[in-house]
Amino acid sequence: ILPLIPLRGVMVFPYAVVHLDVGREKSIRALDEAMLLNREVFLSMQTDVQIDEPTEDEIYHVGTIAEVKQVLKLPGGTVRLMAEGICRGVIQEFIQSEPYMSVVVEEKVDENAVDDLELQALLRNLKSAFEQYVNLNKKIAPEVVAMINTMEEPGKLTDLMANHMNLQLSKRQELLDTIDLKARMELLLETIVKEAEILELERKIGTRVRAQIEKNQKEYYLREQIRAIQKELGEEDDRNSEIEKIRERMKDRKLPEVVVEKI
Repeated sequence: ILPLIPLRGVMVFPYAVVHLDVGREKSIRALDEAMLLNREVFLSMQTDVQIDEPTEDEIYHVGTIAEVKQVLKLPGGTVRLMAEGICRGVIQEFIQSEPYMSVVVEEKVDENAVDDLELQALLRNLKSAFEQYVNLNKKIAPEVVAMINTMEEPGKLTDLMANHMNLQLSKRQELLDTIDLKARMELLLETIVKEAEILELERKIGTRVRAQIEKNQKEYYLREQIRAIQKELGEEDDRNSEIEKIRERMKDRKLPEVVVEKI
């Protein structure tokens, strides 16, 4: 039986260390209760971030059992806590909703079968795909990659990888909901490959756009040079000068596209 803190717009994976700001009265009371007991609390995301007082049906039943490491009271009544995820948990029953939410939680601990060849193959594929993702992302610290590469615990590795990726909340919750370890590893592998493909496309588009901008800037610079030389030689093209004047006048008017094309 654990006090529950519903989360808005944030999700906590097992093994992840997170900082959370708690401001709702029920959540602060749940935190106080956890500190009086064994410092353990159940963190689960609510289905709609706009709801201030979520009910049982508005909270995901799969969340994370976490240990509160540190509590800091902030001005205005908000409390900032540092917590570390321990393992997945599934809500079996809601005990109370006042003065804080309390739930019966079933622990879901991953079994690391080191002699499972399929598990080992998935582990290697995940490490390889994650390394490719990091090379394209550039926002993940090198020490994180080094730490993950030394891990041989599939469950821990999978959750830490997912925690460090920039994924939509729905995808993060889907990974948390997947209790079966092999299924979760396969889902994460599929997600990493897809995200890496998107990052590669973004890189190609960015390179193409930069090249076009550089080309336009170069052409503009060369035209300005030619114009300056023509002016210096007294050979400035009157027609070009007139066209530029017309273009300047067009800028000040909101003309239909067909008119602009004709002009």
